[in-house]
Amino acid sequence: MHRFFVSPDALLADPVRLRGDLARQIARVLRLAPGDEIILLDNTGAAYLARLLTVTPRETTAAIVDVVTPAPEWGVRLTLYQAVPRGRKIEWVLQKGAELGVSAFVPVVSTRCQGLTPDDLGEAKLTRWRRIVAEAAEQSERARLPEVRPALGLAEAVREASQADLALLATVSAEARPLREALDALEQAPASVALLIGPEGGFSPQEVALAAQAGVTPISLGPRVLRTETAALVAFSAILYALGALG
Repeated sequence: MHRFFVSPDALLADPVRLRGDLARQIARVLRLAPGDEIILLDNTGAAYLARLLTVTPRETTAAIVDVVTPAPEWGVRLTLYQAVPRGRKIEWVLQKGAELGVSAFVPVVSTRCQGLTPDDLGEAKLTRWRRIVAEAAEQSERARLPEVRPALGLAEAVREASQADLALLATVSAEARPLREALDALEQAPASVALLIGPEGGFSPQEVALAAQAGVTPISLGPRVLRTETAALVAFSAILYALGALG
């Protein structure tokens, strides 16, 4: 069943009125019809079963027929600080990360980000990235919308990430601690995990040292050299499994 995030205010109307891109998607892309049922999400963790009453590209109306219980979010908040890679690789990271259960994405500009600055990653890109994340969250049946925050420079990202219960930076540096070892050292399950992933070429030695000085643990993801768009998914999957979230 198709799922859509809407504003909480939209659900106060009777019937619910869906306009703009959402109405066009329902009418022209999905070709739904009156009588079809959809799930509406208000980003509070609640989900509502709705039956379509009218369907047009300009406005679609629906009646709420039931409140349903969505699958819960993970018991740990995952924040990905992703150094921006070339091309559209970050869009794949956003999509798959949202499917996996990442709570927040923070684009990062590091020294090996091909001359980018945080100002290069403005509102137009954030709008596109947020749409990608929303679609992935809907498809993977999440009840809360992951955040996509404005871009940060590495120093600021490190300071912010260090506030998490568990703050990690993936690197191939010799001083990196195996991820398994870092997880085994935990005295209790963290409520929040922050993970920094570098661009193509990884983080520089100076950046790794900066993170370590701030209390972020440099970790290794094994003997293979992973692509930047692969590393976060491997790390978060391993962390979720170790914490028992994946069963």
